Amino acid sequence: MKLKNWVLVFIIGSFIYACGSAGDETPDPPLDPDLGKSYYFLVEGKYREYNVYEIRYDAVGSDTSRYQIREEIGSSFMSGGHESHIVNRFKRDNSTQPWELDSVWTARIETDKAVSIENNVPVVKMTFPADTSRRWDGNFYNGQEPRIQRLKNFNSSFTVGLNTFLRTAEVELSNDDDFFTFRDVRTEVYRDSIGLIYRDYVVVGFCNRRDDPCYGQRVITSGRLYREELYAHGFIDE
Repeated sequence: MKLKNWVLVFIIGSFIYACGSAGDETPDPPLDPDLGKSYYFLVEGKYREYNVYEIRYDAVGSDTSRYQIREEIGSSFMSGGHESHIVNRFKRDNSTQPWELDSVWTARIETDKAVSIENNVPVVKMTFPADTSRRWDGNFYNGQEPRIQRLKNFNSSFTVGLNTFLRTAEVELSNDDDFFTFRDVRTEVYRDSIGLIYRDYVVVGFCNRRDDPCYGQRVITSGRLYREELYAHGFIDE
């Protein structure tokens, strides 16, 4: 039988099978639907401390700063049928200074997603079960322009400074790059039973006037570079 006839038989057979079995079986549930939830670690009393490096750009130049951020997972409360946690964020210039409250976020894990409300803006951080083939809209809950995100790596190693963490989940929040006008590349990495260990945001605009000598040279004129690296974590009562 010629190859094209085999293909025809296969297509017809597949169509008959699909018609005959429609509605006969319940779709298989996802394998371990909770897979990945322990990476977005929300346990009351957990703290995480980060070294932060930041550069802000504007029309007159740039401003570089280094400081530290501490997150403490606070008490839980019910909202919309889901358990949410308060996330207190503290800030200081360096380790010789006391922590001062900077902002209060909330975070929750729903049936199939993790949501962080940052400065009153809800953002979908991860989806479950963890699957590197899935895509989701990080702005699903906030009405902003859709931003497609993906799980780039799962259950792999990742190095932060001098520390290499095993069992990490690397999330690509954005990967847009127009050579002549802007760059928006954002990544977050989570460690199983710890939470966020690394955050790297590059959201900048370039000199883009065609009559300007800097055009096409990717000279940054606006935006921000921001990096958080975990240096300590544990439980407050330890």
